[in-house]
Amino acid sequence: MARTNSVTSRVIDLNGFRSIANYVSDTQDWINSVQERENIFEEMRDDARVESLVVDRKNKVLQMYGSITEGENKKINEACEHLLTFNTFYKLNNILLNAVPYGLAACEIVWEFLGGWYVPVDFVPIPRTALSFPQHFEREWGVPVLTSQNIVLSDRRKFIIHRNDDGELNVWGRPALRSAYAFWKFKQLGVKFWAMAAELCGVPSILAIFETKSEEEAKTRAQNLTQALQNWESGSSGAFGNVKDIKVVSSQINDFNKIVELCDTEIAYAITGQALTTNTAQYGTHAQGETHVQTYDNLVKGDAYKLQLSDQQLVNAFIELNFPGELAPQYDIDSTDFAPWEVIRDAIDRGVPVSLKALYNKIHLPEPVDEKDSFVKAQPSFGFSDKGKDDFFQNRQ
Repeated sequence: MARTNSVTSRVIDLNGFRSIANYVSDTQDWINSVQERENIFEEMRDDARVESLVVDRKNKVLQMYGSITEGENKKINEACEHLLTFNTFYKLNNILLNAVPYGLAACEIVWEFLGGWYVPVDFVPIPRTALSFPQHFEREWGVPVLTSQNIVLSDRRKFIIHRNDDGELNVWGRPALRSAYAFWKFKQLGVKFWAMAAELCGVPSILAIFETKSEEEAKTRAQNLTQALQNWESGSSGAFGNVKDIKVVSSQINDFNKIVELCDTEIAYAITGQALTTNTAQYGTHAQGETHVQTYDNLVKGDAYKLQLSDQQLVNAFIELNFPGELAPQYDIDSTDFAPWEVIRDAIDRGVPVSLKALYNKIHLPEPVDEKDSFVKAQPSFGFSDKGKDDFFQNRQ
């Protein structure tokens, strides 16, 4: 009885689950505090599930191919080709895509004059905690202020501000982690209770059943039996007088596992828009899987379209610094779903015209300049001329 009371009090006195509604309903209190929001989001990313989903969503965009549309000005085309070299946009986008989990990402462009061009040599991320949006400043909407130095980051050649938003006109953007917060918190508390339950219930309990004539006698005998049973060790034996039965009681804690699985599924929906492709859901038809894949692809394409606008700002600044007065070419992130190679080969075999330029873009290789610049795998040789080869096959028929 004493052990039962101890277990009950330890579980009931912890009011984490009981107060989960308060955690969820009070999100507005911390979402308006930049520092607290950053602390919570960083703690969320310590969760392996959350981190893997955030990294996967970012990487899907980082793997997309970026290109600049060529114009009539050959010098601009040459300069832009140089801009695409050395993973310039990969470095930039790796910073800007932090807007997906956090809502907003800001960076400073470091320019140097090299080889006759002003080129971006580095991108320095600006902490969100260093930014503010004072209401009294008269400036363009969404332009932050570097709080410590009171500098307005309005120079688009020097600073890039990228947001993850859905047209809500929120200066801090829409963090994907905000939607996942409630179930992450519920999961965190669930794991805590799960660990405690495993500690308390992982070892089977021993229940002694006896009869008494009075409540006072029952309490005394219960205390004595509890003390005696607690002193038992593995392999021990004992005899108890006036005890009708001794039973071993096992406890089940599988429900805690279901809570964690539910939370992981909802976290996946919040960050990736689906769950089947992230191995959270155990069951699902092929059609459901295809639908979930399409949902995730559409979400990632949306990230790419937003990022393309911020990348264009770098191209605009590059042209403005090196070719004042000239129109900047367009930067594109190719999020097209190409057909598999098997489909492409089948189309070629059937005589369907296939764009060579599209194929080169698919494999991320430049087109050959001329025949000397081309490398073609030699065809198998039979050791005789084409005429002899034809005769050989005719004789085999």
